[in-house]
Amino acid sequence: MGKRALMPLANGFEEIEAVTIIDILRRGGVEVVIAGLGRYEILGAHGIAIGAETTIEDAEGEEFDLIVLAGGHENAMSLSADAPTQQTIRKMRDKGKLIAAICAAPIALAQAGVISGDFTCYGGYEGGIEGNYKNARVVEDDGVITSQGPGTAADFAFTLVTRLIGEEMTLQLKRAMYF
Repeated sequence: MGKRALMPLANGFEEIEAVTIIDILRRGGVEVVIAGLGRYEILGAHGIAIGAETTIEDAEGEEFDLIVLAGGHENAMSLSADAPTQQTIRKMRDKGKLIAAICAAPIALAQAGVISGDFTCYGGYEGGIEGNYKNARVVEDDGVITSQGPGTAADFAFTLVTRLIGEEMTLQLKRAMYF
């Protein structure tokens, strides 16, 4: 069975991040399941709508190798406040699965209590997160991968492909995509 990733999304998600992550993971052979928070059409921060395959509640019983959170302030706040999303993050951590977030979304990981070491995020959000903030494009620490924002989304997604599939696939994708 191939690798599977869960991406919960709420209104106000950062489109560049969500689409870049979904696209690169899928090109790398990872099945990405988009789970809307209570809805199947989610509106991004800049007016772009994405359709979800399921809801976060319906995805709870499924197995995933990765949970990945896109940023966007409104999305990050919703993911932080949503009980099923928070429960899923904690369950993934308990199972030793990869957990990842970009931009403002590391605050949702902090809310779930899964950030304890090094992390990064969009500038200005680090004050609300316990741990050791690093000003770096992508930070990995104890199964938690974080990144800074729209401009780092491809680096972040390639890191996820490397962790799930392997370095060779990442190199193949970078060559094919002219990265």
